[in-house]
Amino acid sequence: MKLPAGLAIITFLWAAACSCAEADQPYQVGPSTGTVEELRSTQESQPGTPGGYLNAGHDWLYRRVQYLIEDLDSWFANTDVISVPISPIRIDFDGDVLHKQDGFGLISARTFDATLALPNLERRLKLFVTSDSLQETPGDPASQQSPFRVGLRFIPGSNLDFEVGVRAKLVPSAFAALKWTRPWSDGDVHTYPFVKLYAQSDTGLGASGGVAVDRWSDRWVMRSSTYADWVRNTAATDWNQTFILGYARAVIHERNYDRLADGHDLACGVIGKLSMSGDRISRTTLYEASVVFKRPLHGGWLFGYAGPLVRWERVYDWHPDVGVRIGFDALFWGTAAQASAQSPYCR
Repeated sequence: MKLPAGLAIITFLWAAACSCAEADQPYQVGPSTGTVEELRSTQESQPGTPGGYLNAGHDWLYRRVQYLIEDLDSWFANTDVISVPISPIRIDFDGDVLHKQDGFGLISARTFDATLALPNLERRLKLFVTSDSLQETPGDPASQQSPFRVGLRFIPGSNLDFEVGVRAKLVPSAFAALKWTRPWSDGDVHTYPFVKLYAQSDTGLGASGGVAVDRWSDRWVMRSSTYADWVRNTAATDWNQTFILGYARAVIHERNYDRLADGHDLACGVIGKLSMSGDRISRTTLYEASVVFKRPLHGGWLFGYAGPLVRWERVYDWHPDVGVRIGFDALFWGTAAQASAQSPYCR
């Protein structure tokens, strides 16, 4: 199974984008930089419309979580209490409806990511809860179904972080990982490399790494992402190569390689994606071509996305499975009023 035409088009568009002049950049959607103490001093919104009730529900959950984090951290403080910063939380619901050889099928997934700042427990220690994969594998989250991971993240240096924790599944397993990353930019070209050494009690030692390179011209982006994951016990190497061409009015600030590589940092706009995966250096197991349209559905904290996709898999003799991808992205990165102030970028 080959897609020479698609690759030729991607290569041509990449070259064309690199010849364009730099212009306006997309809006950056980022989390609140305030503290929980400042959040307590703000007045809660009073709902009067259906949209107001939705905002009130968002703020109620947001405030309850932030207050709980502050109370937990303050319990470890002595006399010198440090103000607790806001802990950003992101929830993503993703679903693929595919027409396969044996009929229609639904693949769904829920990804959750929260980095909890606990400065009184330890100035350079962060508690995290996430369903993102330990290996930061890019691709369709609906096909991965990663269990929740809970742990502590140490940051010994500006380019290093160390994680240790437990994977919450039927038979829990412990994990530890050391990650190096050093993003850098040269004009409108941005590079995001990472290398991670990890160990899991159920699978043993492994290593993953990747590099994403994108080039922005006005609000157009061309991105190439290369990724590989190696497991020592099985000597297996999985890899993924993704090309993205898109137009974005706004992007979501993202630190995880997998979400950046597969275009989940899009906030408002459209992207076309061509992805290839394999389980050996010389063996390709999957091709996927997709288009995703994404925009805010309510305020600046609830996003929706949808688009067509075609998937070819070796195990199904390269049958073209045609379908659609639908998803919702909710950001608990500030109050609804703060998020709404950022939302005009897509109007």
